[in-house]
Amino acid sequence: MIESIHPVFTWSQNRIFAGGNRKVILLVEWKGNIPAEHSRPSSYKVVAREIELRVWLEPHVTFKRSYGCEFEVGEGRSLLLKLGKIKTGQRKFIALEFNISTTIAGRYEALSLQWKYKKPTVERVQELPVKVLELEYTHHTQVLSETCCFHVEKHLELLKTAETIEEATTLQNEGQHSQAHEMLCRHADKLLLLAVRSGDPLLLKEAEMLYKQIGFEYQKRGKTATGN
Repeated sequence: MIESIHPVFTWSQNRIFAGGNRKVILLVEWKGNIPAEHSRPSSYKVVAREIELRVWLEPHVTFKRSYGCEFEVGEGRSLLLKLGKIKTGQRKFIALEFNISTTIAGRYEALSLQWKYKKPTVERVQELPVKVLELEYTHHTQVLSETCCFHVEKHLELLKTAETIEEATTLQNEGQHSQAHEMLCRHADKLLLLAVRSGDPLLLKEAEMLYKQIGFEYQKRGKTATGN
């Protein structure tokens, strides 16, 4: 049976230093079915709805927060993520942040995950097999200098954009314009730096969008101050 969604999981780091608590990010990507050749984007249809992802945590893993989605805490150290719908050929991303506690070196199961969804015209729930993700713990200090996987870092910063804009808007509504301006500039600068390092056009486009918004807000405040 051809599944309507195709998930991909990527850790920010596959190896964790065993000598202390560490933060790790899991990037979750899911895709709709590949569109037929020569089909137009306007003809893409919903292929899965009421998508849910259940995540079970092992005892050495503590959930900290999510990016790009809301979650519900369930029984047995589990989380339930309600992820809406997806269309043909569409790609969606969320990120989950965890703390990993100290343990002895070795390879251990960290998370178990299962997707559930409904097809557009069918009420019966479809289930994907449970996926178990592992992490390697090591005492080699080399891992302390290893950087975050770029694919994860890129999409994490893109996911943070909407959150940053929302927080900045709240600050602006409270009259804290300088703080809002600084928050937007800081995030735009980070996106631009990543774009320059990597040559990634999507990061550059997102940075430019933020800089334009910052300029618009500055111009609007200037007109308000002068009464024009």
